[in-house]
Amino acid sequence: MTDPDCDDLWLAALWVQRARAGGEYDAPEQVADGQCVTPADIAAEARREFRSMKIPTPEATLQGNPPMVVNVHYPAYTSAAPQDREVELLTVPVVIRAEPTEFAWDFDDPFSAGGGTLVTTDPGRAWRSGDPLPDASWVGHTYSRLGTPGTDAGTAEDEHGNAYRTGVGVSLTTTWQGRFRVQGASTWTDIPGTITTTSTTPATTVTEARTRLVCDDLADTSTC
Repeated sequence: MTDPDCDDLWLAALWVQRARAGGEYDAPEQVADGQCVTPADIAAEARREFRSMKIPTPEATLQGNPPMVVNVHYPAYTSAAPQDREVELLTVPVVIRAEPTEFAWDFDDPFSAGGGTLVTTDPGRAWRSGDPLPDASWVGHTYSRLGTPGTDAGTAEDEHGNAYRTGVGVSLTTTWQGRFRVQGASTWTDIPGTITTTSTTPATTVTEARTRLVCDDLADTSTC
């Protein structure tokens, strides 16, 4: 059969050659005619490829050395970045791109106002020396309450009566949107649906910070 009369791309006829029990092969047999490949065909294959795409789980960070202290705003950020994959779909070379579009943080804080969750389209950024102090405008979280020692799981008191909470872990669910383009083309086409990845941070401790009057300064000199 001659090549089909296609405007753009076409998929060649499919042939098979079956093996006999003795090791010989039958004559080649055509099982499907050649056919045109339409943009809709490529889009359907791109959607299947995107759904099976293995995206490396991005790192999530809540910046600050443990123990965390209540009423301090700690920046949160992620390393999530667009991921490209080059594939052949129906013999056509295609680039599949997964882009992070939404970040849902769970700061494991059921006791503070707001419930300890944040959904944003901003991946956040780390605080650097010379930056203004992080405030509520930064992607991040402020632990303001620790729960009741002896009643709420993980919350206790130290020998000085300071409350603290252990095993606090942060999780991040990143939503990825897919797009594709034929290699050599400049136009991207959106892929319906999304996929997600979940990142976690190491567990940490959150504690109170209380001020007290003391007689000794940092040089162990008595001032009383």
